[in-house]
Amino acid sequence: MLVVVQNGTLSPEEQAYYVRRVTEKFPRGVVEKVVLDVGEEYVDIRYTLHCFRDLRKMGGYCIGDPADWNPAKQAELRDTVPNWVDP
Repeated sequence: MLVVVQNGTLSPEEQAYYVRRVTEKFPRGVVEKVVLDVGEEYVDIRYTLHCFRDLRKMGGYCIGDPADWNPAKQAELRDTVPNWVDP
């Protein structure tokens, strides 16, 4: 994880505190970058979360992100009928 401190300085303990606050808020997400903007009486926290790709499985094979497919494969996905399970 990248930690960037802007407009001032923070000790490593203070940085760890703010990073801990972000990771408590997003326990499952992967935080890629934390930007700590130091003001006179406050610290503004901005962060960037890792974007997970949407992978699809069609015909028993994992074939990647639907945005990368050709038009024929995208049409096949639109025409796919899901198998519903009765409760």
